[in-house]
Amino acid sequence: MEMKTTKLTTRLSSIAVLIVAALLLELTTAMQYFSTRTGITRQMVEMAHRDLSESDRTAELKREVELTVAQMLPTLGRLTSQLASDSLHLYIDEILGQQDEIVGFDFCLVKGKNGKPDGIYIYKDDKTGAPTEHHIDFDFTKRSWYQEGIKCDGFWSEPYMSNYKVILMCTYSRPVRDAEGQIVAILGADVPMRDVSALASQLFEDQQRSLLPIVLLHGLGLLLLAFIIVRSVRSIRRLQVVGAEKERIANELSIASRIQQAMLPKAAPLPEHGNVELSAALTPAREVGGDFYDFVVRDEKLFFCIGDVSGKGVPAALVMAMAISAFRMMSEHESAPERIIAQINNSMARDNDYNMFITLFIGVLDLKTGKLLYSNAGHKPPMIDKQPLPVTPNLPVGILPEFDFALQETTIKKGSTLFLYTDGLTEAENETHELFGLERMQAIIDSAVQEEVSPEVFIDRMTEAVHDFVGETEQSDDLTMLALRYQSKQDCTADIELQHHLTLPCDVAQTTRLGEWIEGICETASLSASATMQINLAIEEAVVNVMKYAYPDNSNGEVQIDASIDHEWLKFIITDAGRPFDPTTSDDVDTSLSAEERNIGGLGIHLMRKMMDSINYERIDGHNVLTMGKKIVKG
Repeated sequence: MEMKTTKLTTRLSSIAVLIVAALLLELTTAMQYFSTRTGITRQMVEMAHRDLSESDRTAELKREVELTVAQMLPTLGRLTSQLASDSLHLYIDEILGQQDEIVGFDFCLVKGKNGKPDGIYIYKDDKTGAPTEHHIDFDFTKRSWYQEGIKCDGFWSEPYMSNYKVILMCTYSRPVRDAEGQIVAILGADVPMRDVSALASQLFEDQQRSLLPIVLLHGLGLLLLAFIIVRSVRSIRRLQVVGAEKERIANELSIASRIQQAMLPKAAPLPEHGNVELSAALTPAREVGGDFYDFVVRDEKLFFCIGDVSGKGVPAALVMAMAISAFRMMSEHESAPERIIAQINNSMARDNDYNMFITLFIGVLDLKTGKLLYSNAGHKPPMIDKQPLPVTPNLPVGILPEFDFALQETTIKKGSTLFLYTDGLTEAENETHELFGLERMQAIIDSAVQEEVSPEVFIDRMTEAVHDFVGETEQSDDLTMLALRYQSKQDCTADIELQHHLTLPCDVAQTTRLGEWIEGICETASLSASATMQINLAIEEAVVNVMKYAYPDNSNGEVQIDASIDHEWLKFIITDAGRPFDPTTSDDVDTSLSAEERNIGGLGIHLMRKMMDSINYERIDGHNVLTMGKKIVKG
């Protein structure tokens, strides 16, 4: 018996020694590894942050370059057709001066004066940064950016060494077409390549070399332990995998929640639009949810929405992201709320295999007049002061494609507050399953309206009331609220310092008079040469569009242009009696089509928006009225 006890003790002692030895080995190698890694990591962190930020910048830079080139094509095509080389060079110089990442433009005519390809290279001087022109004296037709650029609408070349700068660069090229859709030139934008961090690469290689012996030592230690406690190790590993998976899911949900919150605008008083205050709050029931709100200001109009996706969690959050992205995209060029809802509905209803839907309310508030256009898709009626806003319910978004959503309108009085909410407010439950309900909500609204509190205080009071009612009960549904208070501005017509008027017949050739007229007005307003050029390009683009599309087939008609100047704005009002034509609703043009096949508008409206600070269209008494504004910055 004593022999067996002694053997057992010896075995246990041997096992203990092995375990201690293995632990010491692990501890030694771990200390070596972490002491080495600490020094390397400290240096790499800074480099990694820089390299990652530059990597993130690459995608954004690519989009900016492609958009800039696309916006230049219509104007370059028109100026090339008009043989206006001076204006063409000035236009390219202007665009180049606005770009930080583009170092030069290659503009190559397919047929120059001698009938052969001819080109110029306009680049920034390294010392002064001023645009510099140089005639291309090598055979650029053999370059890939020319050969491939003439074949397709958009080509990025492989990196190459510039003939004029000691720099490695890539060129993005596209064909320039005339009014008949024929290719007349190639435009290339040169973008310098960013250096790869050689130090970061060297540090990584050093770390990889030191990692191999450390991994081998760890492996020996783990093998030693495996003979003794294999079952325990397996159990621990299984627990670690489960724990890591739970932690990963929790981290991903936390990141998704932050991303979802980041998608929402920061609701606060709008400093540039002092006649409206806005505040909003969203509290998801889980880490992520399906409620959302959004608002944008365009052309002196406030576009806003609130929505509630059916279901909860990640699926609802994905649909929410699609909906809010669609709203922002549609509101960039569409001014009618019922058409915005219809387009979102059509895109959501297609391939809706999971039968999810969205209750949605969209409003468009004219900040000058208080006129509110709105359309509802199955959402709770908003409250305007103490009364519910009359709404046509309509179907929720995503159920039936091509549904005809009703348009409604009202006028918000000065000092009135519009309150929008999701059903997570009225259906919030306490521990006895009692609902917060409409009566409690109405009592908070009555008090807030009576005291004329700000939208921020309005939302805070409603949030506090719900939290007090619910107590410690777990939230069962997403809760979203939005409040806006309208304060109309006084009439500013007395501030107008100067007015001008010009009448042009429907003849594109007469637009030469427009340039001289605009230059005189800009000179009166003491605007810079750069601002004058931008205004000239934008107004000419708008007038030419009117002549082409509001008066088709060269029909007789006139275009009335009125200009007014006050201490803040230079405004142009373009009026015609042609057929209804709203350029602000035009979709992006497909440049792969010929000029005759393209839809009305497109890149032209993007140019006008880029050059001007506000654009607004109205149809008044059978006339198209396009108002374009530029904030006055005197040169």
